[in-house]
Amino acid sequence: MGILGFLKRLVKENKVQLVQEKLTFPEIEKWLEKKIQETEIKEKQILVLVKDKVKNFNSDLRAKIILLNEFDLESKKVEDKIKEIVGDSRTQYIEAVDNLMANLENLKEAKFSELTKKIDKIFFGFNKSSFKNYERTTILIGKEMASIKESLKVFSKDLLKTFDENKTLIDSFKNLLIIKEKLDAITSITQILEQINEKKSRLNEKINQKEKENKILKQNLEEIKISPVYLENLSKQKKIKSLREESKKDILNLKQLFDFKALISFFHINLEQMRIVKEHRENFHTNFKKDNGKSIMDLLDESKLSTKEILEKVNLIRTKIQETEDYEKNLKKDETQELHYKIKEAITEVDNLKIEKIKQEKRNEKLDINKQELIDSLKQELIKLNVEVV
Repeated sequence: MGILGFLKRLVKENKVQLVQEKLTFPEIEKWLEKKIQETEIKEKQILVLVKDKVKNFNSDLRAKIILLNEFDLESKKVEDKIKEIVGDSRTQYIEAVDNLMANLENLKEAKFSELTKKIDKIFFGFNKSSFKNYERTTILIGKEMASIKESLKVFSKDLLKTFDENKTLIDSFKNLLIIKEKLDAITSITQILEQINEKKSRLNEKINQKEKENKILKQNLEEIKISPVYLENLSKQKKIKSLREESKKDILNLKQLFDFKALISFFHINLEQMRIVKEHRENFHTNFKKDNGKSIMDLLDESKLSTKEILEKVNLIRTKIQETEDYEKNLKKDETQELHYKIKEAITEVDNLKIEKIKQEKRNEKLDINKQELIDSLKQELIKLNVEVV
């Protein structure tokens, strides 16, 4: 059984700890650094003590191994077969002890908790590998083997006592590391929260700036809308729209004056002319506007199917189309379009900034909860070390 196996049998006493020390939250970091340093110093002292005990133990064991190795088996009046078994077992037992001493001498663990685990593992391996050889060797060799067993027993008890006396150091150091981990996490969250607050502040500045810009853009838009140039332009646009609607209506009415049946009958031999007639019959408005009715009027003249009413209607439509084009040429650039685009763009940007601000606020809220949970947990760990956060 390893040394820690014995430690596990120790009954842990549950004692109510009285708070002996009070700290404010900002004082915890320095207090923690000091406690860790003190614990590390104590830990080093214990490590030195344990290694000195190992050194003395090995020195004592080597002397006893020499006596065991020099024991004269030939002086025993037993069968040679038994002497051979005992001799082989002694050799193997001495090898196990040598390995034990070498492993103890090579201990380089820097932490007390690691050292105890390593020593426990070493002794467990030794007990497992040497038990049978010890039993066989004691058949003929009693005193020397008993002496070695006694040294192992004394050393084990001494280590157990040392481990037991300093077990609180291990627990205390574990608590200190847990506290440090939680304190580091709290510090990290605090830094992130500061960054979030800075980002929210920048977002607020951008939102205010964009809203001011948008307000100015809207003011500029209203000023343009009451300007003479804009009002004149607007009047022209309305006139253009009215002329286009009239032209479209006139063209549709013009179609009713055409005798497409007579035209098809007249041009049925000529494929190209037939195509023009059919296209106008199917979509008169679109095809008339392509060339202001030139192609269909040429066919009408050629077929002698034109009438005074048609000519007057066509001239009226052409006049309105020309008038529309003249108005379009004299149109000024609509400055409101660019402003409308900029206003829309500014509104979208403000909305995106506000969405980002909400995200940061939600993140802030979640981190605040995590931070408070860590603080509460940290306080509980400090209570274990008789410290109260005030």
